Amino acid sequence: MKLRAFVVGALLLGPSLASADVVRHRIDRAGDAPMFGYVGETRVDGIVMARQVLPAKPEATGELQATDAVAPIAFAQSRIIYLNKSGVTLTPGDNDARTNKSTIVTQATSIPAWNVSAANWQTTVSCMRDLFSRFDVQIVDTDPGNVPHMEAVFGGSPTQVGMPNNVAGVSPFTLDCSIIENSIVFTFTGAFQMTPREACEIMAQEVAHSYGLDHELLASDPMTYLQYNGNRAFQDQAASCGESTTRQCGINGSVCRANQNSVALLKERLGIADAVSPEMAWSSPSDNATVPPGFEVRATGTDNLAVAGATLKIDGTQVDTQTGAGPFVFTTSATITEGQHTVVVEISDGKNIKSETRTVTVKKGAAPDTGSGSGTGTGDGDQDELDNGNIVGGCSAGSGQAGALFALGLVGLVSLVRRRR
Repeated sequence: MKLRAFVVGALLLGPSLASADVVRHRIDRAGDAPMFGYVGETRVDGIVMARQVLPAKPEATGELQATDAVAPIAFAQSRIIYLNKSGVTLTPGDNDARTNKSTIVTQATSIPAWNVSAANWQTTVSCMRDLFSRFDVQIVDTDPGNVPHMEAVFGGSPTQVGMPNNVAGVSPFTLDCSIIENSIVFTFTGAFQMTPREACEIMAQEVAHSYGLDHELLASDPMTYLQYNGNRAFQDQAASCGESTTRQCGINGSVCRANQNSVALLKERLGIADAVSPEMAWSSPSDNATVPPGFEVRATGTDNLAVAGATLKIDGTQVDTQTGAGPFVFTTSATITEGQHTVVVEISDGKNIKSETRTVTVKKGAAPDTGSGSGTGTGDGDQDELDNGNIVGGCSAGSGQAGALFALGLVGLVSLVRRRR
């Protein structure tokens, strides 16, 4: 996979960068814990995947007092991964996605939104969910609020956070390779031309860094620097750490482990997921249907355990969410603009999300669509042209097909009587 990038310069990390991680600079902020610089290596395509060096966790270095009674945390509390394409304003401080504080920024910084189509965003989200599907995490693209979570920011430029312009992504990383709870990580989609898959794989690496995973010399794994022609996935095999040459796993000379198995380490720190995603039956509207403003979206879901809820998104924006087992009926806005819209329904079991995407055209005066969930409806779904409640054949004794048959019967009876006369 080659990132189609605008590479303007090399990362200024020192002359020995090609063979090892080195500290670029150290920043000491008054009143804060010492913050270290960034390390990384330039890939063959000129791109850098950087890590910010943070001190080891206090409990790992013995800095806590015995009275604190805090044991090292080997299992992540932050098992919600929030994919944010909408932009964010960050202030300096210990990483906390709940309060928009980041060690990456040195001053209040606004990262703009990623200008991505609804379809490409949905592809990116689906890719992230697929890569992390075997682990006990939730991948969401709406802010979960004041609960522990990782925040994966898509957008902006590395220069906005004081980094050279060929850095495609960055995450903090501790000297003891520990979990950074509530971490905020970045993929700079505002500075590079990325396909959804490229953005997804870069972000998967940055998120995994905050769970303590290092770079490794396995081209098919997202944690790699190596070139690979195919879709990467976390691999369940031991691999040497490093960017282009073998080294022990760690950062800036620290050693955390001899090698790395991405799947085993993520299972250890995140747990094993409920591997069965819910199933969805989307009944209406049909794909490519023409529908009136205020149209209804209907879907049901089933799961091996339980369906927890459903969410409706239109053109990439969440417009409604419902909890419970369903069935789910969403009524869209009566003021939705005419024209084509992308509609996404997500069914969740609390851990896994099943999503489907459809395109509809909103037109005033169109008939409600009652399609079966697939196909190319035109606004009247499976309705027969007679099934419209209108008077047929001048008789109002019935409606639809029944009315039509009744009227035809009367015509036949009159003709029979006339012949007998």
